[in-house]
Amino acid sequence: MGGVILLRITGLFLFVFNSINAAPSVVVTPSTLTTVAGETVNINCVVTEKGDYSIFWVLDLDLSSNNIVLATTSSLTGYPRYSFTGNVANGESTLQIANVEDGDMGTYSCMVTSPDNDASKMVMASSVLTVGVLEAPSSGLQVDKSANLDFDTLTGGPSKGGENAMLSCKVTGGQPPPTVEWLRNGERMSEQTYAVDNGETEARVEWILTHLDSHANYTCRGDHPGWQKAQDFTYVDLNLVFSPVVSIAPAVQIIDVDQTAMFRCTALAIPEDSTYIWYYNNDEVTSENPRFNITSSGTVLVLKLVTNSDYGSSVTCEATNAEGSNNKTSIIQEPSKLIQRDIELKYLLAIIVGVVGFIFLLALIVSLCTWCTRSRRERRKNDPNRRDSYNLAERDGLNYDQFQGGAESRVDDYPNGGTSNPAAVTTDNVEVNVVEPSADPMYASVDKSKKGSIRSGSSSIEDNTHLSDTDTVPVVAPDDVVTNGDNQTGGHVLY
Repeated sequence: MGGVILLRITGLFLFVFNSINAAPSVVVTPSTLTTVAGETVNINCVVTEKGDYSIFWVLDLDLSSNNIVLATTSSLTGYPRYSFTGNVANGESTLQIANVEDGDMGTYSCMVTSPDNDASKMVMASSVLTVGVLEAPSSGLQVDKSANLDFDTLTGGPSKGGENAMLSCKVTGGQPPPTVEWLRNGERMSEQTYAVDNGETEARVEWILTHLDSHANYTCRGDHPGWQKAQDFTYVDLNLVFSPVVSIAPAVQIIDVDQTAMFRCTALAIPEDSTYIWYYNNDEVTSENPRFNITSSGTVLVLKLVTNSDYGSSVTCEATNAEGSNNKTSIIQEPSKLIQRDIELKYLLAIIVGVVGFIFLLALIVSLCTWCTRSRRERRKNDPNRRDSYNLAERDGLNYDQFQGGAESRVDDYPNGGTSNPAAVTTDNVEVNVVEPSADPMYASVDKSKKGSIRSGSSSIEDNTHLSDTDTVPVVAPDDVVTNGDNQTGGHVLY
């Protein structure tokens, strides 16, 4: 457990350390900016992993021989048209230039420096500002489309799904160039391109017609500072026919044997009068097959009493209208295979959790045992009735917790003025327990349930002698050895 905690703490430390020391990155948008005199522009700087780095703006103006460094925290004395916005602490700074002049043209760089001003750690990104003379476009929006696009304002045949389509919107002239874009149902079309060539600005869209284009509106929108308001032009309500877009549910039919399986087919199409054909393993399903039933105008297929032979089989729905046909397929799947996989994963997860839990529990038990052993030894060492015995055992190189028959110990002094403390003497198959000090400082009471022999000098209790409550044994004198009735060394007397 301690290892796991240490690992987690180390990982957290490394994460925090790397976060603190990660080099920042700088992004400035837009990278190029064209405007006209009198406009207000914004140049945005975003710094990730800013940390304790500082943000500055460096101006390399075309009409100035020296670079100008502006701190985001200082007042811009001498630059009344310049101002900063954004949360610098979060790495955000926007330089705003009001009433742009020709002298503002140049390169604007967002510079990030380290606290120690180490040049090798400096990071910078730039934007180039171009200021021109305001010139309104010489034309309005000029729209064009591919011939196969049929809207309600036009005559001709309907557009067809799957065909290539094109929309173009151009504006001639304009300084700076106008903005032009295409919208489908109010949302910008991602397929479009924007280009300025020989004074002509064009937004162009090329794509393949799908059901998403049915009855859609397409708007070209353009804007320019020289116009009093934005201009737009809209093609309304695309007349589109397309072959069925088919879906089948469920995509995978998981079902037990002897159960009934149901498949539902839907088709989005124009014209909408689609017909449906069902296939089982590529063979057409007919009403003559008693295992199947087709309902709801052909959109629902029922398979009665699933058998083992059905597992892995395919069920396909094909929808057809005047524009063509499409299909989707579902697979019949045996539950046990998926369940077995789930069970195997669950067993594997359970084993992993069990092993981790066992290791954790083992570590906890070892920690508790170590703590208990140390605590017990500490309590014994601090017990006034045991302290001298503990010190004596330590002096003689003995383990106080384990006294084996056949060991020998010398008794030096009587603690507490000669009164013996509770002690135990264990001999080979013979045991005498001293349970409490007696009033006589030279004797100790013994447990009457014990029998045996203990001798100190000439005093002894013979083998197999039953002791009474009042029986006492003489306390051994210093340097005496405790033995059993056969004069064999039998243990230790500790105070």
